[in-house]
Amino acid sequence: MSARADQPPKIALVLQGGGARGAYHVGVLRAIAEITDGQRSPFQIVCGSSVGAINAASIAMTSVDFRLGAERLESLWRSLHCQSIYDSRALPMLARSSRWAMTLVLGQLGLRVTGGLLDYSPLRALLEREFSQKHLRRAIRSGALHALCITTSSYSDGTSTTFFQGDDSLRPWSRARRLGESAVLRADHILASAALPFAFAPVHLDNRYFGDGALRTTSPLSPAIHTGADRILVVGTRDHAVGPRRSTQPSLGEIAGHALDILFNDNLEADVERLERINHTISLLSDEARAKTRLRVIDAMSIAPSRDIRDLAKAHAGEMPRSLRLLLRSIGYSGGDARIESYLMFEPGYVGALIDLGHADTLSRADEIRAFLTPA
Repeated sequence: MSARADQPPKIALVLQGGGARGAYHVGVLRAIAEITDGQRSPFQIVCGSSVGAINAASIAMTSVDFRLGAERLESLWRSLHCQSIYDSRALPMLARSSRWAMTLVLGQLGLRVTGGLLDYSPLRALLEREFSQKHLRRAIRSGALHALCITTSSYSDGTSTTFFQGDDSLRPWSRARRLGESAVLRADHILASAALPFAFAPVHLDNRYFGDGALRTTSPLSPAIHTGADRILVVGTRDHAVGPRRSTQPSLGEIAGHALDILFNDNLEADVERLERINHTISLLSDEARAKTRLRVIDAMSIAPSRDIRDLAKAHAGEMPRSLRLLLRSIGYSGGDARIESYLMFEPGYVGALIDLGHADTLSRADEIRAFLTPA
Protein backbone atom coordinates (compact mmCIF):
# COMPACT_ATOMS: atom_id res chain seq x y z
CA MET A 1 0.00 0.00 0.00
CA SER A 2 1.03 3.57 -0.46
CA ALA A 3 -1.73 5.94 0.54
CA ARG A 4 -4.16 5.26 3.32
CA ALA A 5 -7.63 4.10 2.33
CA ASP A 6 -9.90 6.63 0.64
CA GLN A 7 -7.21 9.33 0.69
CA PRO A 8 -5.05 10.52 -2.18
CA PRO A 9 -1.36 9.94 -1.48
CA LYS A 10 0.60 12.72 0.15
CA ILE A 11 3.69 13.24 -1.98
CA ALA A 12 6.81 14.68 -0.37
CA LEU A 13 9.74 16.45 -1.97
CA VAL A 14 13.09 16.06 -0.20
CA LEU A 15 15.91 18.40 -1.23
CA GLN A 16 19.33 17.64 0.20
CA GLY A 17 22.25 20.00 0.73
CA GLY A 18 25.15 20.80 -1.53
CA GLY A 19 25.94 24.51 -1.53
CA ALA A 20 26.05 25.85 -5.08
CA ARG A 21 25.08 22.38 -6.30
CA GLY A 22 21.58 23.30 -5.16
CA ALA A 23 21.15 24.88 -8.59
CA TYR A 24 20.57 21.31 -9.80
CA HIS A 25 17.37 21.21 -7.70
CA VAL A 26 16.13 24.25 -9.59
CA GLY A 27 16.43 22.59 -12.99
CA VAL A 28 14.61 19.53 -11.66
CA LEU A 29 11.77 21.65 -10.29
CA ARG A 30 11.41 23.59 -13.53
CA ALA A 31 11.15 20.34 -15.49
CA ILE A 32 8.59 18.90 -13.06
CA ALA A 33 6.47 22.02 -13.53
CA GLU A 34 6.55 21.38 -17.28
CA ILE A 35 5.82 17.65 -16.89
CA THR A 36 2.87 18.01 -14.51
CA ASP A 37 1.48 21.13 -16.21
CA GLY A 38 -0.81 21.91 -13.30
CA GLN A 39 -1.16 25.06 -11.25
CA ARG A 40 -0.93 23.50 -7.80
CA SER A 41 2.25 21.87 -6.60
CA PRO A 42 2.33 18.07 -6.86
CA PHE A 43 4.10 18.08 -3.46
CA GLN A 44 2.00 18.44 -0.33
CA ILE A 45 5.06 18.02 1.90
CA VAL A 46 8.35 19.82 1.21
CA CYS A 47 11.51 19.10 3.20
CA GLY A 48 15.02 20.48 2.93
CA SER A 49 18.31 20.89 4.69
CA SER A 50 21.24 23.19 3.94
CA VAL A 51 20.79 24.72 0.47
CA GLY A 52 17.88 22.32 0.11
CA ALA A 53 16.13 24.28 2.87
CA ILE A 54 16.45 27.47 0.82
CA ASN A 55 14.93 25.85 -2.25
CA ALA A 56 12.32 23.99 -0.19
CA ALA A 57 11.09 27.17 1.49
CA SER A 58 10.89 28.98 -1.83
CA ILE A 59 8.91 26.28 -3.63
CA ALA A 60 6.65 25.62 -0.61
CA MET A 61 5.63 29.29 -0.42
CA THR A 62 4.35 29.09 -3.99
CA SER A 63 2.52 25.76 -3.70
CA VAL A 64 -0.65 27.37 -5.04
CA ASP A 65 1.17 28.17 -8.31
CA PHE A 66 3.99 25.67 -8.74
CA ARG A 67 5.08 26.74 -12.22
CA LEU A 68 5.35 30.37 -11.18
CA GLY A 69 7.32 29.32 -8.09
CA ALA A 70 9.76 27.24 -10.15
CA GLU A 71 10.27 30.08 -12.63
CA ARG A 72 10.80 32.58 -9.82
CA LEU A 73 13.34 30.33 -8.12
CA GLU A 74 15.22 29.82 -11.38
CA SER A 75 15.35 33.56 -11.98
CA LEU A 76 16.77 34.09 -8.50
CA TRP A 77 19.47 31.45 -8.92
CA ARG A 78 20.55 32.66 -12.35
CA SER A 79 21.11 36.12 -10.88
CA LEU A 80 23.41 34.89 -8.09
CA HIS A 81 27.09 35.60 -7.61
CA CYS A 82 29.31 34.49 -4.74
CA GLN A 83 28.91 37.99 -3.32
CA SER A 84 25.15 37.28 -3.08
CA ILE A 85 25.86 34.48 -0.57
CA TYR A 86 29.00 35.52 1.30
CA ASP A 87 31.32 38.52 1.33
CA SER A 88 33.86 37.54 -1.32
CA ARG A 89 35.75 40.84 -1.31
CA ALA A 90 39.48 40.33 -0.81
CA LEU A 91 40.11 42.50 2.26
CA PRO A 92 37.19 41.26 4.43
CA MET A 93 37.99 37.66 3.52
CA LEU A 94 41.68 38.19 4.33
CA ALA A 95 40.78 39.73 7.69
CA ARG A 96 38.54 36.82 8.68
CA SER A 97 41.03 34.16 7.60
CA SER A 98 43.80 36.00 9.46
CA ARG A 99 41.77 35.93 12.67
CA TRP A 100 41.33 32.19 12.27
CA ALA A 101 45.05 31.72 11.68
CA MET A 102 45.85 33.76 14.79
CA THR A 103 43.50 31.56 16.81
CA LEU A 104 45.42 28.46 15.75
CA VAL A 105 48.72 30.07 16.67
CA LEU A 106 47.71 31.90 19.85
CA GLY A 107 44.81 29.78 21.07
CA GLN A 108 46.61 28.97 24.31
CA LEU A 109 46.52 32.68 25.19
CA GLY A 110 42.73 32.68 25.16
CA LEU A 111 42.17 34.28 21.76
CA ARG A 112 38.87 32.95 20.48
CA VAL A 113 37.10 33.36 17.14
CA THR A 114 33.36 32.67 17.10
CA GLY A 115 32.55 33.54 13.49
CA GLY A 116 33.08 31.54 10.32
CA LEU A 117 35.67 31.84 7.60
CA LEU A 118 33.05 33.51 5.41
CA ASP A 119 30.64 36.34 6.25
CA TYR A 120 27.10 35.22 5.39
CA SER A 121 25.48 38.66 5.80
CA PRO A 122 24.56 38.75 2.08
CA LEU A 123 22.74 35.40 2.37
CA ARG A 124 20.85 36.56 5.45
CA ALA A 125 19.73 39.70 3.60
CA LEU A 126 18.66 37.62 0.59
CA LEU A 127 16.59 35.23 2.74
CA GLU A 128 14.94 38.06 4.65
CA ARG A 129 14.00 39.64 1.34
CA GLU A 130 12.76 36.47 -0.36
CA PHE A 131 11.07 34.46 2.41
CA SER A 132 7.44 35.36 3.13
CA GLN A 133 5.59 33.93 6.13
CA LYS A 134 2.41 35.40 4.62
CA HIS A 135 2.78 33.36 1.42
CA LEU A 136 3.63 30.23 3.41
CA ARG A 137 0.47 30.58 5.54
CA ARG A 138 -1.56 31.14 2.39
CA ALA A 139 -0.23 27.91 0.87
CA ILE A 140 -1.11 25.99 4.04
CA ARG A 141 -4.60 27.50 4.35
CA SER A 142 -5.36 26.69 0.71
CA GLY A 143 -4.62 23.00 1.30
CA ALA A 144 -1.90 22.98 -1.34
CA LEU A 145 0.79 22.56 1.34
CA HIS A 146 0.55 20.12 4.25
CA ALA A 147 3.99 20.78 5.74
CA LEU A 148 7.28 22.57 5.21
CA CYS A 149 10.18 21.00 7.13
CA ILE A 150 13.54 22.70 7.65
CA THR A 151 16.24 20.53 9.23
CA THR A 152 19.10 22.01 11.25
CA SER A 153 21.86 20.68 13.51
CA SER A 154 21.89 21.89 17.10
CA TYR A 155 25.30 22.73 18.54
CA SER A 156 23.62 23.24 21.91
CA ASP A 157 22.21 19.76 22.51
CA GLY A 158 23.69 17.63 19.71
CA THR A 159 20.40 16.83 17.98
CA SER A 160 19.19 16.96 14.41
CA THR A 161 16.28 19.37 14.83
CA THR A 162 13.59 19.74 12.19
CA PHE A 163 11.45 22.86 12.43
CA PHE A 164 8.11 22.37 10.70
CA GLN A 165 5.06 24.46 9.90
CA GLY A 166 1.89 23.16 8.35
CA ASP A 167 -1.50 21.61 8.96
CA ASP A 168 -2.89 21.78 12.51
CA SER A 169 -2.91 17.97 12.69
CA LEU A 170 0.91 17.80 12.71
CA ARG A 171 2.59 16.87 15.97
CA PRO A 172 6.20 17.13 17.25
CA TRP A 173 8.32 13.99 17.36
CA SER A 174 11.33 12.72 19.24
CA ARG A 175 13.70 9.93 18.24
CA ALA A 176 17.33 9.17 19.06
CA ARG A 177 19.04 12.55 18.59
CA ARG A 178 16.29 13.59 16.16
CA LEU A 179 13.61 16.11 17.07
CA GLY A 180 10.70 17.65 15.22
CA GLU A 181 9.51 21.02 16.54
CA SER A 182 6.55 23.08 15.41
CA ALA A 183 7.58 26.65 14.60
CA VAL A 184 6.52 29.80 12.85
CA LEU A 185 9.29 29.62 10.29
CA ARG A 186 11.36 32.67 9.42
CA ALA A 187 14.50 33.48 7.49
CA ASP A 188 16.80 32.58 10.40
CA HIS A 189 15.54 28.97 10.44
CA ILE A 190 16.55 28.65 6.81
CA LEU A 191 19.86 30.41 7.41
CA ALA A 192 20.61 28.06 10.30
CA SER A 193 20.04 25.03 8.09
CA ALA A 194 22.47 26.45 5.51
CA ALA A 195 25.20 27.52 7.98
CA LEU A 196 28.04 25.28 6.81
CA PRO A 197 30.43 24.40 9.68
CA PHE A 198 33.63 26.48 9.81
CA ALA A 199 32.61 28.44 6.71
CA PHE A 200 29.60 30.12 8.35
CA ALA A 201 28.94 31.11 11.96
CA PRO A 202 26.22 29.25 13.92
CA VAL A 203 22.78 30.88 14.03
CA HIS A 204 21.12 31.75 17.35
CA LEU A 205 17.50 30.57 17.62
CA ASP A 206 15.39 30.17 20.78
CA ASN A 207 18.41 30.31 23.11
CA ARG A 208 20.21 27.61 21.10
CA TYR A 209 22.83 27.64 18.36
CA PHE A 210 22.27 25.82 15.09
CA GLY A 211 24.28 24.98 12.00
CA ASP A 212 24.01 23.18 8.68
CA GLY A 213 21.18 20.64 8.64
CA ALA A 214 23.30 18.03 6.88
CA LEU A 215 25.76 17.91 9.79
CA ARG A 216 23.69 15.59 12.02
CA THR A 217 21.06 14.34 9.61
CA THR A 218 21.36 10.57 9.70
CA SER A 219 17.80 10.05 8.38
CA PRO A 220 17.03 12.73 5.78
CA LEU A 221 13.71 11.08 4.86
CA SER A 222 12.47 11.09 8.47
CA PRO A 223 10.76 14.53 8.43
CA ALA A 224 8.77 13.59 5.33
CA ILE A 225 7.66 10.32 6.92
CA HIS A 226 6.77 11.94 10.25
CA THR A 227 4.59 14.51 8.49
CA GLY A 228 2.62 11.84 6.63
CA ALA A 229 4.28 11.19 3.27
CA ASP A 230 3.06 8.23 1.23
CA ARG A 231 5.51 8.84 -1.61
CA ILE A 232 8.84 10.65 -1.54
CA LEU A 233 10.70 12.22 -4.44
CA VAL A 234 14.34 12.74 -3.46
CA VAL A 235 16.62 15.12 -5.34
CA GLY A 236 20.32 14.67 -4.68
CA THR A 237 23.35 16.62 -5.85
CA ARG A 238 25.87 13.85 -6.56
CA ASP A 239 26.01 11.30 -9.37
CA HIS A 240 26.17 7.63 -8.43
CA ALA A 241 29.48 6.79 -10.14
CA VAL A 242 32.57 6.13 -8.01
CA GLY A 243 35.64 8.11 -9.06
CA PRO A 244 39.05 6.64 -9.91
CA ARG A 245 41.34 5.54 -7.10
CA ARG A 246 44.17 7.97 -6.25
CA SER A 247 47.56 7.05 -4.80
CA THR A 248 48.74 10.57 -3.85
CA GLN A 249 48.39 11.90 -0.32
CA PRO A 250 45.50 14.39 -0.05
CA SER A 251 46.05 17.94 1.18
CA LEU A 252 44.04 19.51 3.98
CA GLY A 253 41.91 21.28 1.39
CA GLU A 254 41.23 18.06 -0.52
CA ILE A 255 40.21 16.34 2.72
CA ALA A 256 37.81 19.23 3.34
CA GLY A 257 36.32 18.63 -0.10
CA HIS A 258 35.74 14.96 0.68
CA ALA A 259 34.17 15.94 4.00
CA LEU A 260 31.67 18.14 2.17
CA ASP A 261 30.88 15.30 -0.20
CA ILE A 262 30.18 12.93 2.69
CA LEU A 263 28.26 15.54 4.68
CA PHE A 264 25.82 16.35 1.91
CA ASN A 265 25.31 13.02 0.17
CA ASP A 266 26.13 9.78 1.98
CA ASN A 267 23.30 9.78 4.54
CA LEU A 268 20.68 10.56 1.92
CA GLU A 269 21.70 7.68 -0.31
CA ALA A 270 21.88 5.31 2.67
CA ASP A 271 18.43 6.38 3.90
CA VAL A 272 16.84 5.73 0.51
CA GLU A 273 18.39 2.24 0.52
CA ARG A 274 17.05 1.70 4.05
CA LEU A 275 13.53 2.66 2.96
CA GLU A 276 13.72 0.28 0.00
CA ARG A 277 14.75 -2.57 2.31
CA ILE A 278 11.83 -1.83 4.65
CA ASN A 279 9.42 -1.77 1.71
CA HIS A 280 10.77 -5.12 0.54
CA THR A 281 10.42 -6.62 4.02
CA ILE A 282 6.80 -5.44 4.27
CA SER A 283 6.04 -6.98 0.88
CA LEU A 284 7.07 -10.39 2.27
CA LEU A 285 4.63 -10.20 5.19
CA SER A 286 1.25 -11.89 5.17
CA ASP A 287 -1.88 -9.73 5.31
CA GLU A 288 -2.31 -10.75 8.95
CA ALA A 289 1.25 -9.76 9.84
CA ARG A 290 0.91 -6.44 8.01
CA ALA A 291 -2.20 -5.63 10.02
CA LYS A 292 -0.20 -5.99 13.24
CA THR A 293 2.64 -3.65 12.30
CA ARG A 294 2.72 0.13 12.16
CA LEU A 295 5.12 -0.05 9.22
CA ARG A 296 3.77 0.90 5.82
CA VAL A 297 5.11 0.97 2.31
CA ILE A 298 6.35 4.41 1.31
CA ASP A 299 7.29 4.60 -2.33
CA ALA A 300 10.45 6.54 -3.16
CA MET A 301 12.02 7.85 -6.32
CA SER A 302 15.42 9.51 -6.65
CA ILE A 303 16.72 12.02 -9.15
CA ALA A 304 20.48 12.63 -9.24
CA PRO A 305 22.93 14.20 -11.68
CA SER A 306 23.68 12.07 -14.74
CA ARG A 307 27.28 13.26 -14.80
CA ASP A 308 29.98 14.24 -12.34
CA ILE A 309 29.25 17.80 -11.23
CA ARG A 310 32.96 18.34 -10.63
CA ASP A 311 33.44 18.33 -14.40
CA LEU A 312 31.06 21.27 -14.69
CA ALA A 313 32.90 23.04 -11.87
CA LYS A 314 36.23 22.53 -13.66
CA ALA A 315 34.81 23.99 -16.86
CA HIS A 316 33.72 27.13 -14.97
CA ALA A 317 36.56 27.34 -12.44
CA GLY A 318 37.61 30.72 -13.81
CA GLU A 319 34.42 32.22 -12.36
CA MET A 320 35.56 31.60 -8.79
CA PRO A 321 36.47 34.90 -7.06
CA ARG A 322 40.23 35.29 -6.84
CA SER A 323 39.99 36.01 -3.11
CA LEU A 324 38.41 32.62 -2.48
CA ARG A 325 40.94 30.82 -4.67
CA LEU A 326 43.74 32.37 -2.61
CA LEU A 327 42.03 31.37 0.63
CA LEU A 328 41.70 27.76 -0.53
CA ARG A 329 45.33 27.65 -1.64
CA SER A 330 46.36 28.78 1.83
CA ILE A 331 45.02 25.49 3.24
CA GLY A 332 46.75 23.41 0.58
CA TYR A 333 43.86 23.01 -1.84
CA SER A 334 45.14 22.74 -5.39
CA GLY A 335 41.75 22.63 -7.09
CA GLY A 336 42.67 19.53 -9.06
CA ASP A 337 39.26 17.87 -8.86
CA ALA A 338 37.20 21.07 -8.35
CA ARG A 339 35.34 19.41 -5.49
CA ILE A 340 35.27 22.45 -3.20
CA GLU A 341 34.56 24.80 -6.10
CA SER A 342 31.50 22.70 -6.94
CA TYR A 343 30.03 23.60 -3.53
CA LEU A 344 31.13 27.24 -3.19
CA MET A 345 30.98 28.69 -6.72
CA PHE A 346 27.72 30.65 -6.88
CA GLU A 347 28.41 32.18 -10.29
CA PRO A 348 26.09 32.46 -13.33
CA GLY A 349 27.91 30.21 -15.79
CA TYR A 350 28.27 27.31 -13.37
CA VAL A 351 24.83 27.80 -11.83
CA GLY A 352 23.25 27.92 -15.27
CA ALA A 353 24.99 24.71 -16.33
CA LEU A 354 23.68 22.94 -13.22
CA ILE A 355 20.13 24.17 -13.80
CA ASP A 356 20.27 22.97 -17.40
CA LEU A 357 21.60 19.57 -16.29
CA GLY A 358 18.82 19.13 -13.73
CA HIS A 359 16.24 20.14 -16.31
CA ALA A 360 17.55 17.70 -18.93
CA ASP A 361 17.95 14.81 -16.47
CA THR A 362 14.37 15.21 -15.29
CA LEU A 363 12.81 15.54 -18.74
CA SER A 364 14.62 12.35 -19.78
CA ARG A 365 12.51 10.53 -17.16
CA ALA A 366 9.28 12.41 -17.83
CA ASP A 367 6.99 9.37 -18.12
CA GLU A 368 8.36 7.80 -14.95
CA ILE A 369 8.04 11.05 -13.01
CA ARG A 370 4.53 11.74 -14.30
CA ALA A 371 3.40 8.28 -13.17
CA PHE A 372 5.02 8.72 -9.75
CA LEU A 373 3.36 12.09 -9.17
CA THR A 374 -0.09 11.04 -10.41
CA PRO A 375 -2.46 10.05 -7.57
CA ALA A 376 -3.58 6.44 -7.92
